[in-house]
Amino acid sequence: MLRRSLFIAALGASLAGPLIGPADAQSFTPGDTRNSGRSADIVPLRDVFARLKERFGGYQLDAELFSTSGNGSEYRIEWMSGEGRRMRIVVNAQTGRIIRSSGG
Repeated sequence: MLRRSLFIAALGASLAGPLIGPADAQSFTPGDTRNSGRSADIVPLRDVFARLKERFGGYQLDAELFSTSGNGSEYRIEWMSGEGRRMRIVVNAQTGRIIRSSGG
């Protein structure tokens, strides 16, 4: 069920295009996003979602994994807060820390 949710999120993200970010960012394929938790240097997306749910309540609407120009990776997530606010959140994929957010 979790894999199906991640696949749907990745597929939706790939169709919608990037949410936030510089023009030099490289988007991963839906398969890369789905398999990102298998890499030791990237926090699994399910863990990021759990942290966001704990902090903001609500649920994810969309998510995409990007490679940045500094050889790092970031998740760009569209989130619906527990209070019904649509948010855009960028999370460092190596640490799981929020880099920036808007709309919340």
